[in-house]
This record gives sequence, C-alpha cells and structure tokens, in this order.
Amino acid sequence: MVTGSVEQMAAEDKARSAESIARAFLAARAAARPLSEYPGPMPRDFDDAYRIQASAIALSGQPVGGWKVGRVPDALVETFGSNRLAGPIFADAIRAGGEAVPEMAVFEGGFGAVEAEYLLRLGAIGEAPEGGWTNAAAATCIDEIRIGIEIASSPFPGINDHGPAVTVSDFGNNHGLVLGDVLPRDCDFLNWPLALTINGAEAGTGTAAEMLDGPFGAVRFLLETAAERGLPVAPGQWISTGAVTGVHRVAIGDRVEARFGAERTVACTIGKVRQN
Repeated sequence: MVTGSVEQMAAEDKARSAESIARAFLAARAAARPLSEYPGPMPRDFDDAYRIQASAIALSGQPVGGWKVGRVPDALVETFGSNRLAGPIFADAIRAGGEAVPEMAVFEGGFGAVEAEYLLRLGAIGEAPEGGWTNAAAATCIDEIRIGIEIASSPFPGINDHGPAVTVSDFGNNHGLVLGDVLPRDCDFLNWPLALTINGAEAGTGTAAEMLDGPFGAVRFLLETAAERGLPVAPGQWISTGAVTGVHRVAIGDRVEARFGAERTVACTIGKVRQN
C-alpha cells in the first residue's frame, strides 16, 4: 500500500513538472521570447520527454497537421533505445510552396534551421499487421508524396545541444512545413540527388536512400511510436520523414531553396516569429 502511494506521488510529481515545462515553452512561443535556460529539469529519457510534449499539445489546443521524424545521433541510440524521434507539426504552420514563395518564421534569439525532406501524407491507417509494422506495410498507409522543407525552430537556443529528449520536449524542435510538388508513386525518388541552398550557396546534399531505412521507415517508426505513446496520429496528417541534406542554421532574411532531382524545387524565405 505504501509502495503504491509512493509510486502515485512520483507519477503526480512528473506530471506537474511536465505541465510546468510545457506551459513555459508555450508562453515563450506565444510571446516570441527566447529562453536563455531550459525551463525546468531537463528530461533524461524519452518517457519524460514525450510526457512534456503530450502536455504541451493538449494545452496548446491547436490541431496537429503532421509529424516531424528526426534522427537520434548514432552515439545516443543505445542510451535512448531508438534511432528516431517525433514531434508535432501544427496545422497553422503548414504552407504551400509555389510561385508565391512563403515566408516561414523562426524564433529570434532561439534556434532556427531548415531541412530538405520528403513529405508523406497519411491515408487510412488501419490495424497493425500481425507481427507488427514493416516498412512495406507502412507504405500502404501513405496516399500522397511531396517534396518539401521543414522549419526547425525553438525559443530555446540549446534545443539540440542537450540530447534528443530535450529536442522531443519542445515539439521536436519544429516550427513549420513547406509543401512542394506532388510526386508520382512509381518514381524512384529515393535515389534522386538533393541539394539545399541558403542565399544561393550550397549548404548540403544527399539522397533518401542513404538515410537509415528511408522515408517509409520513418512512417513505420511514427506508427509504432503512436501506438506505444498515444500520439494523436490521424489520416490527413503529413510526415516530414527526415533531413536528407542535413540540418542547416538560418537567419532572418535568408532565402532557402531545395532541389529534388534534376527539375523539382521548393523554396521559402525566413522571417521572425511575431508575438501572438
């Protein structure tokens, strides 16, 4: 009986701490105010990190329009028990690319970066197949594929300096998504060469085939994590499947362009987050 009470008190303490940290991040985001220090005890594992994230999603009241899937550094995979992490992309931060190049906002004084990524939209999900999700089974849940750019930004400038649990705790360090061209399902996009430029200078290159087990592996990871941790994953949401050309810091006023293969491009400019 005593043990149960102690365990319950510990769980309540963790829930209160998670809510306090979540509220601090939400307040900083709403005020467009940088956080010079992490607003509480830093999460040491993914259980604590996703608890903070879930609290922030609930407190925000915003509809989730998608999920970013990021990579855990190889040296930390064993410690955290996963090679990927996830964070929500809110619907109001998703923009269409095109002739009218969108301005995407980062937190002045915080962290701001861009990533060239393949974006996969969830259709009908259904039950996990017997034996669990595979990349092939996850691929059947996707009803559209696009090129795109993820905006990584947080009011805490050290969001990526303290390990992946801290990154997860503030929405996975996400602050938007640019949707580019729709791709035919039968094209060999995994082997297309990608290049990302900032103000006309090449910042990174790569192919999706070089990334872990590829974009559909990111979908599989998200479906598994949603089942394990209760993430509000739903049809119609976009999955930003990983930084093909790397994560590249940007400044307010920069122009970013990502080239996919020989012909397809998507671009955005970088502005600053304004106070709500």
